[in-house]
Amino acid sequence: MNEFKVGLMALATMAAVVVLSLKITSNQSGFGTYVAYKTIVRDASGIFPKTPIKVAGISAGRIKSIELKGNNAHITFEVLNDVTVTKDTKLRIRSVGFLGDKYLELFIGQDKDLLTANSYIESDEGGGVEALVREANEVMKDVKIIISSVKESVAPAGQEPPIKAMLRDFKILAANAKDVSESLKRIVSGNEEKLNNIVANFDSFAEQIAYHTDTNEPESAMADVKKILANAERLTGDLKEIVADIKGGRGTLGKILVEEEIADEVKETLAGVKKMVGRVDAIRTEVAVFTGGNTKYGADSFAQLKIFPSPERFYLLGVSTSEFGPETETDTTRIVDGVTSSIVEKERIRDKIRFDAQMGRRIHDWTIRGGFIESSAGFGFDYDIYNWGTRLSAELFDYRKDIGFNFRLSTEFQIWNVLYGRIAGEDMLEDNRSATFSAGLRFNDEDLKGLLGFFL
Repeated sequence: MNEFKVGLMALATMAAVVVLSLKITSNQSGFGTYVAYKTIVRDASGIFPKTPIKVAGISAGRIKSIELKGNNAHITFEVLNDVTVTKDTKLRIRSVGFLGDKYLELFIGQDKDLLTANSYIESDEGGGVEALVREANEVMKDVKIIISSVKESVAPAGQEPPIKAMLRDFKILAANAKDVSESLKRIVSGNEEKLNNIVANFDSFAEQIAYHTDTNEPESAMADVKKILANAERLTGDLKEIVADIKGGRGTLGKILVEEEIADEVKETLAGVKKMVGRVDAIRTEVAVFTGGNTKYGADSFAQLKIFPSPERFYLLGVSTSEFGPETETDTTRIVDGVTSSIVEKERIRDKIRFDAQMGRRIHDWTIRGGFIESSAGFGFDYDIYNWGTRLSAELFDYRKDIGFNFRLSTEFQIWNVLYGRIAGEDMLEDNRSATFSAGLRFNDEDLKGLLGFFL
């Protein structure tokens, strides 16, 4: 009775997940009538099937397929029938932020004539991160010209720097001041008596001078002068540090004056950022979870993760389990008192867990993959019929001494949106054949984003 309740709870949980997944991803393919259109672009990097089509910033369709014809990418996509697509409608590849994913934006024109189904829409590839980088390169060229002009003004090539000339002039001025001081000394020495008379006539003036030169008087002029001199001393120290940093090539201004390649380094940095963004944006994933039953081994379930570093290459990681594993046979020979006897023991492991680790390559509609299939070496072929949402597969793996390899034929077909069905035949070259019937969910990046966005 407890097993029956657990089974009912598992079925209810899976039904809830299916309903939730279909509800979340309904804005990508959903209900409604769609009309197919086509376009041609030179660069389709970052664009994959199910990439959304937006009108006025709202999802109104998705990409069905992408094919390489000649040197251009031919994209087939579908748009809700409620959207009035005119003959002068334009299409542009857009990005969400600097590191965001790409999508296709339709700009409906003013023409009154509507575009027929399966017609081509003109694409405008002038937007996105690539245009931003090109504009940044043009800006850096202008910055380099400005830097060269500033450098030419501050330190002209082949000429004496203005700062050095100013220091030399200050040195000459100090020498002249010394000469003037010596001349005044000689004048004072020859006119001491006259100067004493002048000092006597200015006694009252001297008292005032004494007051204003008293540093203990807060209102005196000397107190103000002392403050001015202290500020001037700090300012001179700051100027000395600034000049030293500039001459040593430290700080922004120092680098501008000393390093001629600063603009080239910034340009190389932007190129590196662009390359990194392109690599990250090109990676795509696909997650599949299926559960069902085998006519011979009971319950059968598996989960797989595909990682696409590029549209034509992928890595597959997965885990699968069944209620009972394949049956193994052990033949033991015993000799007792010269009598030989043979004992055959058969064993079947319960709740067998197996792992997948494969790498593959896509060639048009065909896929070739190899590695570990259910914890044993093997290889397989897949053929995708995109218009039907169907995949046909053949796998050869799991060599067993008594019956040889397991040759499996299977098909996965789309029931609705992310819900798929699966039928597989096991050991098709042997007499002990069995069949597996299962259903599950398959998510790509766009589906997972919608699912995570719902919870977060």
